[in-house]
Amino acid sequence: MTDNHQDKKPFFIWEGIYDSFQSAMKQMAGPGFRGETYKDRTYSAAQLCLAALRRGEPIPHFHKQRSTYLPIVVAMMLDMRQHIRVLDFGGGLGIGYMTLVESIGGAIDRVDYTIVEIPEICELGRMMLDVQYLPSLPSTVGCDLLHAASSIQYVEDWRDLVKTFSSLHAKYILLSDVFAGPINTFATLQNYYESKIPHWFLNQEELLEAFYKYGYRPTMKNYATSRRLQVEDILPMDNFPERFRLKQSLHLLLRRSDA
Repeated sequence: MTDNHQDKKPFFIWEGIYDSFQSAMKQMAGPGFRGETYKDRTYSAAQLCLAALRRGEPIPHFHKQRSTYLPIVVAMMLDMRQHIRVLDFGGGLGIGYMTLVESIGGAIDRVDYTIVEIPEICELGRMMLDVQYLPSLPSTVGCDLLHAASSIQYVEDWRDLVKTFSSLHAKYILLSDVFAGPINTFATLQNYYESKIPHWFLNQEELLEAFYKYGYRPTMKNYATSRRLQVEDILPMDNFPERFRLKQSLHLLLRRSDA
């Protein structure tokens, strides 16, 4: 007699330890963020959040948890100036923007909001929200606040990305749900439905040193709350050796030293 559950393979969000992003890329599979699964799930989440806004109800916390500090930082900046420019790197279909609409009300008219995303998401986003979408980071247009929520871990040359961020001369850079901590930097693969996506786990000091080089200093660090695989607040990484496990991702607010 065969037990149907005996051979069921456990699911892990991340698998494998690689010393470089390129090594992980050799094992990647599927369309990742360019696939229909990602687009459909992103669209459904955005529609759910928009519906809550229209009903005057709270946006579900699960969807806005990566944008926890965005409304606080924006409100603080609006207290100091009449108008601010926000650049949201990897902002998807604008749930970060929706949390601002929910939180600061009419003051949203004083915010110029731009989202940088892959072309497929840009096309969809332009039909949903009255914000600007760009398929790549601008080379000359500056911003007052740069927001990157759970996104830099997917960029192969994250140090060059830090350089590009810094070139935009934002007064503040808010990194939300960033996978950094007291571990050695390594790359892995994230299992996302039919895809395997290269993903960085970064040493926190290496990340901050990269920003120090361009004049940014941390003014706030806090641990990100999250729910993944029904696990609250602790990243489910039991399949990794202990020295590679990161307990929580971080929220980091950095300020330009000459601002």
